[in-house]
Amino acid sequence: GAKESTCIMRRTPNRDASPPGEHLPLVHGSSAKPAVARESLWYHSSFLIMAEAMGMGVLGIPHATAQIGWVWGLTACVAFGLVSTYSSLLLGRVKNDAFAQAESYADVALAAFGPAAARLTRASVLLTWQSILPFFLLACAESARTFAPWALLDTPTWLLLVALLLLPPLQLRTLHQVAWLSFASSVAIVAAISAIMAALLLQARDDAAPASPPSAGGRRHSVWLPSGAASLDSFGAVSAFVFAYQCHSVLLEIMREMREPRSFPAAARAAYGVMGLVYTCTCVLAYGAYGSEVAGFLPDSMPPGHAKRLVGLLLALHTAVAYMVAAQPLHRSIHASLLAEPGGGARAALCWLCVSSGVLLLSIVLATAVPFFSDLQSLLGSLAGAPMMFGFPALFYLRACRAHGLALSWFDAAACHFLLYLLTPTLVVLGTLSSMRSIAHSWEVALAADAAAQAQPAYLR
Repeated sequence: GAKESTCIMRRTPNRDASPPGEHLPLVHGSSAKPAVARESLWYHSSFLIMAEAMGMGVLGIPHATAQIGWVWGLTACVAFGLVSTYSSLLLGRVKNDAFAQAESYADVALAAFGPAAARLTRASVLLTWQSILPFFLLACAESARTFAPWALLDTPTWLLLVALLLLPPLQLRTLHQVAWLSFASSVAIVAAISAIMAALLLQARDDAAPASPPSAGGRRHSVWLPSGAASLDSFGAVSAFVFAYQCHSVLLEIMREMREPRSFPAAARAAYGVMGLVYTCTCVLAYGAYGSEVAGFLPDSMPPGHAKRLVGLLLALHTAVAYMVAAQPLHRSIHASLLAEPGGGARAALCWLCVSSGVLLLSIVLATAVPFFSDLQSLLGSLAGAPMMFGFPALFYLRACRAHGLALSWFDAAACHFLLYLLTPTLVVLGTLSSMRSIAHSWEVALAADAAAQAQPAYLR
């Protein structure tokens, strides 16, 4: 019966015998999807996951730990690492056991719920991708500023320079083409984090002053929630951990280019295992060294010097590749909707150039509107990360089990209902409110500091 069909379904490998254009156009507006070369092995996919998720998120979570204390900070770091791994495995099951032809969230939504749900899901995913890109662009600009502090350029100028440098490599049109860049990006972020930790530990050992002068309260460490901290504000800090692991909206796109999609669980476990280890060590070392004084953008805690400039260079490389990985599916989706028959040729290349340029310009505008690294990370984690990371995978898996008669264990049922009906709405509502309050406060502080600077005599500025 159902149990027997489930076993058969789980044992049948996904050979993708049907041509790519034989099934419905679930994402793109054309009548057939363009053929994609399936070249990526599991470790290529692992590099892509780490390049997309790991990096700039880790630079904000020590500050998030300082906002909620040792116990809650480390608990959030480990717990969301495990949950993100689980939800990524759910997506692997959805594709391999139920909707083999699915190449995106919108594909699954169409097959499971119909065209209206597919359009809504596609719009949600595109908005999520677009909302993440300003964060990577801002992080790259901040990293470039760290590398070249002598330039004395303002944030909009750095954003424009970074965008101009990114435009040529953004013309690569498949994720596999940036896979080895993703490997270099992963190496760069690990090297940067190692350099940051070494510098922070040496500085703490020598009892030197931090890069930013400490407050009157000094470097404090809290086991639980720090005294005086509002409970609502803690949700914004927790959302920063969500963002640090979030790349689920592109996982089906990554599986799309895998030679054998059934090897995706190995890629997910390897990638999230490395991320969880790096994130936990970073929180322990950075918060342990600087306590409440750890900067929202972790490199700002480093003392000036060659090590800090090297970290800026490594982070600029990593965030540039992260932008490319995050933008590539968005560009492809828009590109395919604009051309009746996406493919090669000068016309397609020109269209891709216009799409990537337009997305870059919009990202510059959005990054300029919210130029606060840690606040933007928290907002994206709650508003965009939680639904894509927890809500959609749980909903898709429950629907796949019902539609295809897959066996649903008590653990999967309980976990999916918890993710869908409790964790996702809690983080979306309370996390977003907390992040918006923090952004408003950051703007107040920035405007007050600017007014104070303008009030000084010209010779003191």
